Amino acid sequence: MKTNNPIYSSNHLKLAFGSFASSMSFWIQIPLIIIIMYELTDSPLKVTFANVTWSLPWSLLGGYAGNLVSKYNNKSIMIIARLLSLISMVILALFSTLGYLNIIIVYMTLFLNGSGIVIDFPAKRQLMLDILGRNYIVKGNAVEGFLWQISTLIGPLLAALFLSFFSASSALFLICLFLFLNLLTVISIEYTYNQLSLKTTKTKIRDYIIFVSKNKAVLAVCGITIIMNIFMFPSQSLLPFIAVEVLGKSSTFSSIIISTAAVGSIITSISLLILNTKRIGLIFGFCTSLCLLFLFIYSFSTYYILSLFLYMIVGVGIAGFGATQSSLIQITTTPKERGMAMGILAMCIGSGPLGSFLYGAFAENYTAQLAIRYLPISGFFILLIIIFSTNIIHKITTDSTN
Repeated sequence: MKTNNPIYSSNHLKLAFGSFASSMSFWIQIPLIIIIMYELTDSPLKVTFANVTWSLPWSLLGGYAGNLVSKYNNKSIMIIARLLSLISMVILALFSTLGYLNIIIVYMTLFLNGSGIVIDFPAKRQLMLDILGRNYIVKGNAVEGFLWQISTLIGPLLAALFLSFFSASSALFLICLFLFLNLLTVISIEYTYNQLSLKTTKTKIRDYIIFVSKNKAVLAVCGITIIMNIFMFPSQSLLPFIAVEVLGKSSTFSSIIISTAAVGSIITSISLLILNTKRIGLIFGFCTSLCLLFLFIYSFSTYYILSLFLYMIVGVGIAGFGATQSSLIQITTTPKERGMAMGILAMCIGSGPLGSFLYGAFAENYTAQLAIRYLPISGFFILLIIIFSTNIIHKITTDSTN
């Protein structure tokens, strides 16, 4: 039976499958790299610096990636970006197989991998909007969020399985397989490039500042994104230390902790697909607050069952944040502004290295448990300041005009 719903179009299904393959590679990579670096260095600072090298391209190349979307074919950009990510992981897997793996190789390949992902990010968002249109973009992001959470559940478990029964090298080649599938899906998409304008101008820093100052919604979303990337996401690099020092488990148990977050995340993603998702601004603000608050509560637990339950609630918040973040930017900007807005968002995601340094230095001088206790609650209060001072997030719905 034919349907006019673009969610079920072949192009969107290919894009969604590619996103799932990419997410699988990411969630195998996260615990795998953390465990590899933990065993290579046994240093919280050096472990978190791996996240710095992966996140650094977001701040360095985010604006450039946003400008590319306004000037060139999104599909071509995505092919080049995904090929770069694949090559970086192939190099890392080969060095691991040959026994030459060291922290410098890990840092360099993670930087290349992150560069590919940040270049792909705004192009994929624009391509998704072209395929789905404004009326279905929130549903499309919810589908991607659901697949992301499924991969969050499966990916870390696969990493733990391969580390337990095979080797780190085999797990790295598994990442390469998923990245290869991610590349194939975008190559197979049938897409006609429509250039917005033949006239191209160089975007200056002043243009970004003026744009953000005039669009309070983008300002709020970007500010909250910075909070999450400084005070929330870098905390995952300390999970092996929590598993060993606080819960009395092995470092591999951190993969199970990450997977439990997916249970709550899947609940959130399904809810967004089924229920009325018009008030996405309210969902965005609430879920962001929820994950920071419960990460703080999680830091007090010394029982692994309770810790898994609390981290599952953290996953509920992360899913709501991830599913609505890009939708808010896409809904509150015009087609001409969108490339710049997504570039700014990418640069805000690039604030992650600051958070990694913060978590690493705090854990190095005190403990990982105290880092996960005091930093998230600090982010929570800064988040409240942003929400109440901008007074815009809760007002944004799918019916909002840009």
